[in-house]
Amino acid sequence: MASDSTKQVDLVCLGELLIDFVATATGPLRSAPGFVRAAGGAPANVAVAAARLGLKTAFLGAVGRDEFGQFLRATLESNGVDVSGLVHPPRGRTPLAFVSLKENADRDFLFYWHETADHCMGVADLHLGLVRSCRVFHFGSISLIHPSMRAVTQAALAAARDTGEVFITCDPNVRLNLWHSSVEARGTILGILTWAHLVKLNEEELEFLTGKADLKRGLQALAQFTKAAVLVTQGPRGAAYCWGNVEGEAPGFSVAAVDSTGAGDGFMAGFLCRMLETQGELRQLQPDAQTLREWVLYANAVGALATTKRGAIPAFPTPSEAAALLQGTSHLGLSEPSRGGDTKAG
Repeated sequence: MASDSTKQVDLVCLGELLIDFVATATGPLRSAPGFVRAAGGAPANVAVAAARLGLKTAFLGAVGRDEFGQFLRATLESNGVDVSGLVHPPRGRTPLAFVSLKENADRDFLFYWHETADHCMGVADLHLGLVRSCRVFHFGSISLIHPSMRAVTQAALAAARDTGEVFITCDPNVRLNLWHSSVEARGTILGILTWAHLVKLNEEELEFLTGKADLKRGLQALAQFTKAAVLVTQGPRGAAYCWGNVEGEAPGFSVAAVDSTGAGDGFMAGFLCRMLETQGELRQLQPDAQTLREWVLYANAVGALATTKRGAIPAFPTPSEAAALLQGTSHLGLSEPSRGGDTKAG
């Protein structure tokens, strides 16, 4: 078994990388006076957010050979993400998404995603060396919609699983308007979640996948079905979690929210940043109640800060910014999470 010191990267993220055109004013797309270009795509966001927090990250996926594709590659590189697994197929343009903002900083998406570059990526393009040499492999469900990218995702998952030591995480990131039907989406996503050791999703996704409106029942049902740790984000109210016999909730943070794009990705990156401070086999990790709550609190802080600017990547915080938000909540009885040095895997 390889030791942690032999790992090339802490975290490898596979999936979509695209251009988000974020509306410059709240309201429906038809009334938007203009748009601001930003790099987007949930797995890519996680890679960037985690790199900003100090992790060594890499991204696997495909973008076009067009100007937008070059912009996305440069954006990941400038944020410290390893792009040796980012390919530019000879066919297919870079995917686009137009994002409209609501008064509560939530958003709606309109995707331009037909025959784009990620649909032209094949298993032969996959950098399996990165997958096999990371500590955590992260993916979402959008890469399962198109047959070619589904095959890529399944090949990467098999490689991660077969190492016997790579910890697999998944954010379903359900976008039903990209699937042929909700039935197909639900069945495919539930099937792939059984590969994961940790699943992160929001309340709406939890109800969609489990059919349970009650959060606690849905959380327990998904944990029992997948045998994975489960994190459920609740927007400004914080997050709930279940890891083995440990269940609980951690409160959110009050910030001046502008755009919630990337909040869940920031949360995921924050959680993984804390989790990866542990030593040993992550697949055997069983954090105690206090440690797990501290990890989720930190994740909540990172996710909250990701809402304070338009677009995801510009808003992802540094460690000092996340620490400042945590320290500013001392009047609420919260303290900055410990570095997790006493928590061991295995």
